[in-house]
Amino acid sequence: MDALEDYVWPRATSELILLPVTGLECVGDRLLAACLIGDAWKELTIVAGAVSNQLLVWYPATALTDNKPVAPDRRISGHVGIIFSMSYLESKGLLATASEDRSVRIWKVGDLRVPGGRVQNIGHCFGHSARVWQVKLLENYLISAGEDCVCLVWSHEGEILQAFRGHQGRGIRAIAAHERQAWVITGGDDSGIRLWHLVGRGYRGLGVSALCFKSRSRPGTLKAVTLAGSWRLLAVTDTGALYLYDVEVKCWEQLLEDKHFQSYCLLEAAPGPEGFGLCAMANGEGCVKVVPINTPTAAVDETLFPGKVHSLSWALRGYEELLLLASGPGGVVACLEISAAPSGKAIFVKERCRYLLPPSKQRWHTCSAFLPPGDFLVCGDRRGSVLLFPSRPGLLKDPGVGGKAGAGAGAPGVGSGSSGGGNAFTGLGPVSTLPSLHGKQGVTSVTCHGGYVYTTGRDGAYYQLFVRDGQLQPVLRQKSCRGMNWLAGLRIVPDGSMVILGFHANEFVVWNPRSHEKLHIVNCGGGHRSWAFSDTEAAMAFAYLKDGDVMLYRALGGCSRPHVILREGLHGREITCVKRVGTITLGPEYGVPSFMQPDDLEPGSEGPDLTDIVITCSEDTTVCVLALPTTTGSAHALTAVCNHISSVRAVAVWGIGTPGGPQDPQPGLTAHVVSAGGRAEMHCFSIMVTPDPGTPSRLACHVMHLSSHRLDEYWDRQRNRHRMVKIDPETRYMSLAVCELDQPSLGPLVAAACSDGAVRLFLLQDSGRILQLFAETFHHKRCVLKVHSFTHEAPNQRRRLLLCSAATDGSLAFWDLTTVLDHDSTVLEPPVDPGLPYRLGTPSLTLQAHSCGINSLHTLPTREGHHHLVASGSEDGSLHVFVLAVEMLELEEAVGEAGLVPQLRVLEEYSVPCAHAAHVTGLKILSPSIMVSASIDQRLTFWRLGHGEPTFMNSTVFHVPDVADMDCWPVSPEFGHRCALGGQGLEVYNWYD
Repeated sequence: MDALEDYVWPRATSELILLPVTGLECVGDRLLAACLIGDAWKELTIVAGAVSNQLLVWYPATALTDNKPVAPDRRISGHVGIIFSMSYLESKGLLATASEDRSVRIWKVGDLRVPGGRVQNIGHCFGHSARVWQVKLLENYLISAGEDCVCLVWSHEGEILQAFRGHQGRGIRAIAAHERQAWVITGGDDSGIRLWHLVGRGYRGLGVSALCFKSRSRPGTLKAVTLAGSWRLLAVTDTGALYLYDVEVKCWEQLLEDKHFQSYCLLEAAPGPEGFGLCAMANGEGCVKVVPINTPTAAVDETLFPGKVHSLSWALRGYEELLLLASGPGGVVACLEISAAPSGKAIFVKERCRYLLPPSKQRWHTCSAFLPPGDFLVCGDRRGSVLLFPSRPGLLKDPGVGGKAGAGAGAPGVGSGSSGGGNAFTGLGPVSTLPSLHGKQGVTSVTCHGGYVYTTGRDGAYYQLFVRDGQLQPVLRQKSCRGMNWLAGLRIVPDGSMVILGFHANEFVVWNPRSHEKLHIVNCGGGHRSWAFSDTEAAMAFAYLKDGDVMLYRALGGCSRPHVILREGLHGREITCVKRVGTITLGPEYGVPSFMQPDDLEPGSEGPDLTDIVITCSEDTTVCVLALPTTTGSAHALTAVCNHISSVRAVAVWGIGTPGGPQDPQPGLTAHVVSAGGRAEMHCFSIMVTPDPGTPSRLACHVMHLSSHRLDEYWDRQRNRHRMVKIDPETRYMSLAVCELDQPSLGPLVAAACSDGAVRLFLLQDSGRILQLFAETFHHKRCVLKVHSFTHEAPNQRRRLLLCSAATDGSLAFWDLTTVLDHDSTVLEPPVDPGLPYRLGTPSLTLQAHSCGINSLHTLPTREGHHHLVASGSEDGSLHVFVLAVEMLELEEAVGEAGLVPQLRVLEEYSVPCAHAAHVTGLKILSPSIMVSASIDQRLTFWRLGHGEPTFMNSTVFHVPDVADMDCWPVSPEFGHRCALGGQGLEVYNWYD
């Protein structure tokens, strides 16, 4: 409430009453939250929170006696910040308040319907790290939600019982709860709605418990721990003793003791639901022991190396093949094949082959996995490289592919004897290598699923790879949640989504990248100690060593999501750009819901099975691919790209096609995308959207990262950088435009409007895999806000490619880029110093269109095709429309295409000074006769063109605050046009002419 009067609607009547109140301490004091108590007018009580940090209590019925403004009956002080929310529990006489001071207070107020009661502060709860927006009182719980995107469940005594995390962005704005059903629903600034379970129903955590290993009967100190499934745990001590702990029985049992495994011992359990009943131990003398857990006396010892065994890992192919890989000195990896006797009481260990890792300082492997169908092994090493090996020696026709197969490859015990250089043995080398993919800290896990290879590392990133023609190729690099730099593993849960395991400071975290939430958090002290993780559909287990004991965390239901997402979130911060890619037509076999019957459609109409694919980018550093069905009014997030390190402000699309190409078109859509934003960072990736009946949107999106570029990294690579001014790392790309040339082999140009006053041209080659800075100009000498490219075609002339840029001073500049890549081009000037980009010459035309910054820009050819309509919108709310003519003049002494010089001339020029009441941030010329504009004043306006000055057609109000961009496109005659507006949210309009 921003005024001294409030509209009150009593429950007992249907009359709207304007109630004057008084009691505010100053002119600027305002009411920001209120609570109405009572079922009848005589007992109605208003409790309101003011900007003055006070609670005011009014009784409106007293205003009927003397017709004077109602004075507050009580003032309650205690908070040191603005009060945003309050909740009253009548059965216990409690009032809870949420404030800007990051606290929640509980007050004992009794029956507020009775004037003059006593107020006592009985609880002061601190648990939020930012302002608290909402509070809700229940019979046994207190629920609060705030700007830190956390919903906390408290007891009435102020103890935190649960913490719900998952929303992203600026906070949780709304909460609802039902104590009998034991659920809480939250709505956040990310437009997501989630349902959470209260303690006592659906609570999946069993907490951390110590397993009490220390005992006189168990001498020695624990050295390593591992999990064989979710209910059996193995631990080894510095005396070489191996112990088993059964979670169901809750007791320790010694399996064996071997003095050869004292001091140094590695321990790994075989993968599978319950570990297949096998574990492996390795020591510093090159010995590996494979132990059947149920019959430890049948353990098998193998001496593989003359030196230390650096690492162990298991590789499982279904239930058919089980391999154990052991790394020894000199980068030699022994591959052991494990099989069981028909009786099951004995096991056989046979060395299949040996591999040789690439040279590095720390030369051992860290993880391994079979690549389906099982012909190759994917391994990660301590150097951070990902390697592809044949799973058996005879797989490759040429034994020398990827390395030499030495004569001693199958002989145990043959090695170099040193961890350094020359070794007499050379094993099978990798057939494909991605060197240092995860940096110097190493690869932590390899997972194969759905035809892709997923790797994690201690660089805070996880990669999606695929194998083509026996070669590993990166598809996508993704970052985990902020601060989680040690990724330890990746799991695919039963619903098909993935979860990331890692360490965030001193906590072990299970993180869901799709919902951006931490599913499980264990305060374990960090990942530098021995730990193990196991996940099944029944339970998740995490074990680690701490204070000389084994600590075990278990959670029922595995890594599944502990709540229900009622509506997927989109972006956590403001949307900065909206771009339509194309439209997909889905047939009735995909079961797309529709609000229209087929009989209602006109013959030949595309019907309601159209789905628009739209890309949005945001201040939250992500790029989202959305599916917008034509008639359902829903939006489905297909995927999110999280490669940027700062806000993403612009996106451009080119090369739109179908899977399979023109020769073999298939249902779906493909496109290349360039995104750019803060820190002068640009990324290029391709998307492929295909039908998938198994998803809610009936679509699936596959993303492949192609290339990236940063200006500061470009500067660091220059040899003579000491002579140049370093690029400002805070430079932002404000807008992008793709300029497709006549030479498809060279790839398109990408024009970028930069905050440092430059217009830069980037050249994309090899289908986007090479992105390099080509040319730049500082013509504007101030921040460039927009760039837009368009083409001019005339009979018997070469197609001309034109670029328009707009700056903060309201000026427009036009360049002809047709011959920019020709050898005899006069558009470019040579660089000042070698290594610098070319300089873009003088523009063909400059025009002062506005008196301040231009936030929107668009062009469209006229109906005759000889001229172009150019429209721009400014920060002062004005529109500028003019007709641009492109005329070709031939120089007297020039020969060929280079002799043709375009002359740009303005034929007609019109302005609409007060088209909007605020910045015009979206503008689109739909046809030579219709134009649409959008502004921060939250009005979408359509204009009629072609008869002098643009004339107003109609206008509508949209609900997205601070709109930053708009895209509009035709759908079909019966559906008209669709307009997508992005700002603090996303809104889509259907418009009919």
